[in-house]
Amino acid sequence: MANVSNMEEKKAEFAAFCIEAYKLKLGVSGAKVAEYFEDTGTLDFLLENYDMLHTLGREQLIGEMERFLAGRQ
Repeated sequence: MANVSNMEEKKAEFAAFCIEAYKLKLGVSGAKVAEYFEDTGTLDFLLENYDMLHTLGREQLIGEMERFLAGRQ
């Protein structure tokens, strides 16, 4: 059971990192980005693809988020 909570903790930290990175790129609040990610399904995308995405650097990760969001519009 410790592995599950450890993985959930890592995913939560990853989600926070993604929100922070996107917040800095856009110059808006973290709350706005979190709400936007929730509304667009970006948060689900990030968590569902954690195994692949968490290995990327910040700029690559932002690129993946922007590609995902462009496909949603």
